[in-house]
Amino acid sequence: MDDFTDELHRLVVEETRSARGASIRKRPARPAIMPASAWTTETRISSETGRALSIVFSTIGCAHARDASGGCTMCSYLLDGTQRSPSSEELQQQFTNAMSKLEGAPSPVSVKLYTSGSFLDPGEVPVSARTAILEMLAADSRVREVVLESRPEYVSQEVMAELRKSLGDKEIELGIGLESSNDLIRSICINKGFSAEDFHNAIEIARSEGIGVRAYVLVKPPFLTERDALLDGIQTIRDVAAMGATTISVNPVNVQSYTLVERLWSRGEYRPPWLWTVLEILRQSSSSSGDSVRIVCDPVAAGRIRGTHNCGVCDEAVSQAIHEFSLVQDASVLEGLDCSCLSEWEHVLEHEDSSLLVHDHTLTGK
Repeated sequence: MDDFTDELHRLVVEETRSARGASIRKRPARPAIMPASAWTTETRISSETGRALSIVFSTIGCAHARDASGGCTMCSYLLDGTQRSPSSEELQQQFTNAMSKLEGAPSPVSVKLYTSGSFLDPGEVPVSARTAILEMLAADSRVREVVLESRPEYVSQEVMAELRKSLGDKEIELGIGLESSNDLIRSICINKGFSAEDFHNAIEIARSEGIGVRAYVLVKPPFLTERDALLDGIQTIRDVAAMGATTISVNPVNVQSYTLVERLWSRGEYRPPWLWTVLEILRQSSSSSGDSVRIVCDPVAAGRIRGTHNCGVCDEAVSQAIHEFSLVQDASVLEGLDCSCLSEWEHVLEHEDSSLLVHDHTLTGK
């Protein structure tokens, strides 16, 4: 980055830290043996439809958000954490309590292991806890797929070999939030703290152990126009598919508390993406990526003012089409939708002022 972008990044870090403020100290006290959250949903597992259990472990939280960088501009998941680090035994009990939600569930099952940071960070999840949790998953014959999240700095050959040894022939995916394949957008708009090269290296390390990578793509980080967000989402999906991601999870920004995004939104300087934008990203990306990669989208707060939304009339129908696409991987379910607000969205794409950061055709810095 040059001096100008360095200064922009410094300002973003400063504002991100300011917006986060004292929120870390406001994290609610939770029983150390209970996860921050756990829920089940219908999901696609290989070529079948099954149940997915998502577990958000209650840990001390994301190291990136706790350090001087202030974390990502849109993320307040640190609030899911605790004031102290749970013991290995307490984390194992969190897992056992969450797994009770799968009682009676038939095969196939997918289990997703989340924290407010990185499951592979030993500062969040001790190695002893990680090993015990993976062994319990390995022993459950219903579990066909295990997804766990981590930043790329915790992805090493040794850890990937450990995952493969522990889980045997189960499908494993490593979720990494690349967000944008454009390094400048990721640095200035998101404050992510790693490069596309770091992400690509993590894919290669994971692949060497037969582990897939689920790339998270962020739709409309702050400071982008709607059109820029559309272009960046499409380009990022193309790029991560070319890098070898096995699944691409498209995540429209939702306005979370104590974030820079919330500060901008409260001043009328940010609007979450239109559902039409999300739908168009999925439609175009499905046709260009082929069958080699699975593209999924489960928007948080869809149809609400803090989440991706349209006019309020068509939100449910568009959201349902997006959900159906994620299950069946057939872009035809995204066709034929219409509403009076569609022309308004098209007007926004055409006439909204260009932002300073646009993708590919005018922006270098990838």
